[in-house]
Amino acid sequence: MARINRPGPRATSCLTCKKRHQRCDQRIPICERCERGGVECLGYGHTSDTRPRKSSLRTQPTLILPRPPQVGGSGYLSELSTESSSQGELLEAALTSVPSLAVDTNINTSNETHNTPFSNTGCNASPDLWTTNDLALCETKPIPLTGGPMSTFRNLAGLCVQQSRHSFDPFKITLTNPYLDKYLWTQYVKLMEKWYFRPANMHKQTLQCIAHPPQISLTNYSRWIALISLGICEAFMKDDMSQNQLHSVWMKYIEGSLRRELSYHTASRDLESRRRDWVLVSLLRTLVIHSSDVYQVLRSVIPVFLQLAFSNPALWPSGTSLAYVPLMNILNMGSHELAYFALIDCACAMTLGVPQLVEYDTTMYAPPSTTPLHQWAHGSPTEFQLVLAEINACRDKSPAARDWREIERWLLEWQSRPREHTFTESWMRVAWYAVQESWRLALLVYLRLAVCGNASDDPRIQTCVKQLLQVLGTVKERESTNEVPFLVQYLIAGVCARSEAQRKVVFNALKKTKEPKLWIMRGSDFLPVLDHLWHGAAADGRPVNWSDYMRSREALLPVMF
Repeated sequence: MARINRPGPRATSCLTCKKRHQRCDQRIPICERCERGGVECLGYGHTSDTRPRKSSLRTQPTLILPRPPQVGGSGYLSELSTESSSQGELLEAALTSVPSLAVDTNINTSNETHNTPFSNTGCNASPDLWTTNDLALCETKPIPLTGGPMSTFRNLAGLCVQQSRHSFDPFKITLTNPYLDKYLWTQYVKLMEKWYFRPANMHKQTLQCIAHPPQISLTNYSRWIALISLGICEAFMKDDMSQNQLHSVWMKYIEGSLRRELSYHTASRDLESRRRDWVLVSLLRTLVIHSSDVYQVLRSVIPVFLQLAFSNPALWPSGTSLAYVPLMNILNMGSHELAYFALIDCACAMTLGVPQLVEYDTTMYAPPSTTPLHQWAHGSPTEFQLVLAEINACRDKSPAARDWREIERWLLEWQSRPREHTFTESWMRVAWYAVQESWRLALLVYLRLAVCGNASDDPRIQTCVKQLLQVLGTVKERESTNEVPFLVQYLIAGVCARSEAQRKVVFNALKKTKEPKLWIMRGSDFLPVLDHLWHGAAADGRPVNWSDYMRSREALLPVMF
């Protein structure tokens, strides 16, 4: 039976908005009002006219991750602050004006008719000429996932920024592509294969995961953040800093989007994943910002960190005081986001001389059957991270702090367990022992300098510094991409170094981190502090105290509270 055309203006609203008597923004295929309202959009199949809608209609999409705001825009993004608007302009400028950040030409988002993933669907034609069938076909074809994380991220970012020129959403389709999870996992496995330390059991698990990737469905925020983090790692390994600005702006924008989303009512099943995403993207920013800004980033996510920690009962042994976060369980059993926050918090407290942002319970429980990955990724043995937190608390006279004599006794009596780990290559066992010994010596010096009040010319301190530099020299660089972060070790050695030879070793080691390095904080940011100390209080090899280092740090590396 032929459909009867009723008199009057042609219907243009989606069926949901029509039934609810609401104004529809007429976005294809799902209107923005329905998406924002969390209701099912019934589409436009009820309309009597299937001719393509003009691009002049308000068809700006709400993406899975919000597109950076455009000047004079409307809707959800226009409510963001002026700061967010400037970020959006900066992001689009980064993509369009910097050649190395331009979107790859094999992904066509203009009206030109080159060979693209959409070339057989009519998607290269002007939006005014698209038909409903063309749009449906476009929505089923994501961009190919064939390049590295840097190029894939650049392509997706370009699609997202230029999305206002289209009525379809290849960015969204790619981000929801089930193959993206496998792609991300494969790239992550490749990254683990480049770590300096590779335990045999991890290598076996890696091979199994390549053959049978875990069937874990990531959230769309998590996919985007994972792609950024992999892009940052790839950029660092290639000594390529050209995309730092792009990564930084995107991470700050995603962080703001998550903060905004969590400020409204969110379904309970989404709360934890959103919080984890927020913590992770905030911590990733610390890789591309100056060390003086890291502490402020940590402060901004303390509430979310605590919410995540308290929401996991497994982290809290029976009888544990809720006033202190169990650090060993955070490092061994918690999520990567929680462990990474704790690592940065403890490192910041030591290197910047500021209080730890969280009060930790540093009780050493029985180690888990599996070793946490942060040990191999960051060269951070769990037991020494606990001691670092204890020394920080002792320095700041925390009521939960152990007596410094107990800490010193533990460090002096510590013995390596040679058969604790089996590595893929024999030299890794020797190198891992050197890493452990470097932590032991550095923490002994830090304890005596910052807690006991000894001067740097104390014979015990000078003996430890000499041994520390010798141990660090045994950990050789295997490849440009394989390196152990030694920020704490070189910094504490630099504070106490009295000879020019020792200072030169420290200077050269920290200077290398001017190039991209996967260190918790950039060591080169502390060179002006050490230079100020060496030419000031420590000039001509004079002994210094911890307070002298703090004065140099406050003068050359001020921290925003």
